[in-house]
Amino acid sequence: MTFIVQRQSFDAGYVERLINFDAETERDFAAYFGELLAIKLRSRLRFPELIQDVVQETFLRVLKSLRESGIETPGALGSFVNSVCNNVLFEVYRSQSRAVEPLTEKISEEKSVDSTLLDEEMRRNVRQVLSELPEKDRKILRWVFFEERDKGEICRLLNVDREYLRVVVHRAKQHFRTEYLRSAATKSNRATPMG
Repeated sequence: MTFIVQRQSFDAGYVERLINFDAETERDFAAYFGELLAIKLRSRLRFPELIQDVVQETFLRVLKSLRESGIETPGALGSFVNSVCNNVLFEVYRSQSRAVEPLTEKISEEKSVDSTLLDEEMRRNVRQVLSELPEKDRKILRWVFFEERDKGEICRLLNVDREYLRVVVHRAKQHFRTEYLRSAATKSNRATPMG
C-alpha cells in the first residue's frame, strides 16, 4: 500500500500558533506529523504501541522546545520534527538493547503482608496524585483507564479527533507521571533520617 501525504509548508504564523497552544493548529500538527512519523516508524519498530509512544514523545519534545526557545527558521519545522524523532528512536533502540536479568527465584503466588501493604500504599498515592491533577487530566485518565470508555465517545466529549486524542491522553499520562514521581520523591525525602 502506498501512502501519499500532501507536503505542507510552515511559516512563522503557524509556529507562533503552536507556541501559543492554538488547538486547531495543534490538531493539524498532530495529524500531519503523526501520519508521516508513523509511516517512517513502521519499518523500524515492531509494535504499534511503541510507534505511538515514539510519536507522542516526539510531539512533546518538539512542542516543549518550540515553547521554550522557538525555531530560527519556521520552514525547517519538518526537519526539526524528523531530527527529534530520530533522537527518540535511538533512545528506544538503546533501551531495548539492554539485557534484562532473568528471574532466579520463582515468585510466590501468595502475597506477603509487606507486599499487600505496599500495594495499598501505592493505591493511596495514585488516588492522591489523581485528586491533585487538573480536572481535564483527571477526566481523561478516568475515562480511558478506569471506565474504559470508547475512544469515539471520548473524542466527542472533548471535541477532538482520534489523532489529537492520543496527544491529550499522552499529556495527561505525562502530567500524572511527573506528579507521581514528585510525590514519591517528597515522601522518600521525608522518610530519610537526617544525619
